[in-house]
Amino acid sequence: MQPTTLISIREFCVYHHVETTFVETLADNGLIQTTVVEQTTYVEPTQLTQLEKFVRLHRDLHIHTDDLDVVSDLLDRMESLQGQLQTLQNRLRFYER
Repeated sequence: MQPTTLISIREFCVYHHVETTFVETLADNGLIQTTVVEQTTYVEPTQLTQLEKFVRLHRDLHIHTDDLDVVSDLLDRMESLQGQLQTLQNRLRFYER
């Protein structure tokens, strides 16, 4: 992958006013994937949404970096359950007609 399609962690951290250690901790915990090219760490654009969500959780809700994996797992489960609920409601509406 070429560095032009990747986003520098340093630039991301400057833009969002977070420390680079925050992003490094997320990568160490397996919450995001980073790529190192010529001694510079990058993140793929597809991971920006997830990374920004972690920044908001950390900053707005004061969730410790080490606990973000638990919160992320719970949010993923909740989204999955909401999808299942929507599917079941659609099936129920079909049979109620």
